[in-house]
Amino acid sequence: MLKLTDHDISEAITAYQLEPDQRYNNIFSSGSYENMRSAAVIIPLLKIDETWHMLLTRRSDTLLEHRGQVAFPGGARDKRDGDLQQTALREMYEEIGIKPEDVKILGHLGEIPVITNYLVSLYVGKIPWPYELKLNPDEVNSTFMIPLDWLAKKEHYTVKNRNFQGKDIPVIYFDLYEGQQLWGVSAEMTLALLSAIEMVVN
Repeated sequence: MLKLTDHDISEAITAYQLEPDQRYNNIFSSGSYENMRSAAVIIPLLKIDETWHMLLTRRSDTLLEHRGQVAFPGGARDKRDGDLQQTALREMYEEIGIKPEDVKILGHLGEIPVITNYLVSLYVGKIPWPYELKLNPDEVNSTFMIPLDWLAKKEHYTVKNRNFQGKDIPVIYFDLYEGQQLWGVSAEMTLALLSAIEMVVN
């Protein structure tokens, strides 16, 4: 993964699309997506010494939803957003101060439904590094990075079932990395990106 170019990742994302009906049909019916609120997140990628890293946030403990969780920058679509890509870029700027014009969008992976009644569009973007982040304390407690090569090793994550409304839901848990744990829907999004990249690596 060290030698992957921006173009390689972009091509991989173009060739790979999530199919939520198949991945989540034991949790949601396809018709329920129409009643979900639109949202978008962006997976920020960056290079340190030619090694790809993923930037994540830890959400504020004071938020109403997903408080204290590890997440990607993003949120619900606003009326002022022209499209969901703008939603993702706006939210990233509001949360951690990365300007939209500094982000190179590498692609759109598809959509993921979440149990809090959002249908989330998943974008991938490259950011310059180093970069002076400006965290909004009302939304973000901290940020951290994990190398993609570490995330891509299958021994670094497990899947456990959790009960939700009488149904067993498979939840992904990555091992701790420098004291931080990636799990849940953000881990699911991470595996979607890694599945796409795997197509060009192998």
